Amino acid sequence: MKVDINPKILTWAREERGMSAEDVAGKLKFDVSDLRQWELDGKDIHFGSLESVAKLYKRQTAVFFLPEVPAKVRKPKDCRNLAVNGGSFSPETMLAVRRTERYLQVARDLSGTLYWNGQYEWIKNFTGKEANLEKEINLLKEFLEINDVGNSSRRSDVAFRDWRTKIEEKLGIFVFQFPMQENELDGFSYAFEEFPYAIVINNQNPPVRKIFTLFHELGHMLKHNPGACKTDYSTESNQLAIELECNNFAGKFLVPAEHLKATTSVDEIFELAGRLNISGEVYLRRLSEEQKISKSKFFEILELVRERSNSFKKKKEKGAPSMIIQSKSTRGNKFFNSVTTGATNGKMSYSAASDLLGLKVGNIRL
Repeated sequence: MKVDINPKILTWAREERGMSAEDVAGKLKFDVSDLRQWELDGKDIHFGSLESVAKLYKRQTAVFFLPEVPAKVRKPKDCRNLAVNGGSFSPETMLAVRRTERYLQVARDLSGTLYWNGQYEWIKNFTGKEANLEKEINLLKEFLEINDVGNSSRRSDVAFRDWRTKIEEKLGIFVFQFPMQENELDGFSYAFEEFPYAIVINNQNPPVRKIFTLFHELGHMLKHNPGACKTDYSTESNQLAIELECNNFAGKFLVPAEHLKATTSVDEIFELAGRLNISGEVYLRRLSEEQKISKSKFFEILELVRERSNSFKKKKEKGAPSMIIQSKSTRGNKFFNSVTTGATNGKMSYSAASDLLGLKVGNIRL
């Protein structure tokens, strides 16, 4: 069976997936000229081919029969560095952006504007200005109910979960983890005119980098200037000023000056960094910022620290976690609980909750 569709929607769906016509044709074994013709006139398309396209684009087939082109997803500002600023995002990142916008809209629908406005009263206390950095770091610790961030005995993955829970529960910010290309970006902050907001972390990264990214993105929100970021220092020479400022915020929050020990031993740097659940490079940079080592010694040690960091291999987890644990890991406890409560209270159907959480209805009814 052949069908006619709105060709503009076909183009919109491909662009929203972050794919070129050649990408799609290669994935689906289509002739690229056929795909371009469909996007030109939308006529005589085999329904089976349309279903394959819909599956690749992560869309319902019915969307191609809508009379009007849906709105484009709002993308975070590209803050990665001056070289790639304004560049395109990969299909994985575009999917993460779409999922984030969808999840936040669900949260708005479930709780309403008044609720979320109340949850974000705290943000009015923050300017994000460098002159107020120390004061606002201390204020944030008050909101998060933190007395001391140093000398943790927790594993870094546990520390990440604890920080994530604090930010979700105390600040009302959702924290999602989605798969994105490892070298494309570490995460992004998603905050537009309406509440709630979200921080999205690249789940391909190790826990210590996730923790740093979490606070880097929080820094963006406190500055009221969200974006998509690479939080490492390897491209420091061409990074935007706001990226360096957010790195500075994350570093000072996670590594208070009183927890720094002046040392030039790479072994000791990694030992002390491990206690704080940060990377060796972050610790070294904080030593330099607080003038606990000389600039010449900093650059001498930096390459050794980077070599050590690159030698670490990501440990493979033994066994696959349950579907419920995977769902919570991706979406966070706050969103997971909001959806399950919404289904239980009749604010959404169990089938809708099942789709949002990637779980069978039986797992949600438990």
